[in-house]
Amino acid sequence: MRATIGTDGEQGAAACRGERQHQLEAILERQRSRGEQPPTLERTTDAVLAPLCYRAVFTDEPLTPEWTRTLVSHLLPD
Repeated sequence: MRATIGTDGEQGAAACRGERQHQLEAILERQRSRGEQPPTLERTTDAVLAPLCYRAVFTDEPLTPEWTRTLVSHLLPD
């Protein structure tokens, strides 16, 4: 991810962001098709994608499944 962000244009951060947002939108659309009311793409990006990217780029902390589940649990209602 660090190398991707450092690249200009459609090969860099814009491409990475676009791919991740397409993946999130597909997940949210599956929820809608099941009759659920998922959070918005923007809220999901802020709550899940942003912390993942921050940790991957700026820290040496691992991206563990447990930590990721915690991010998602803060986003979704009980």
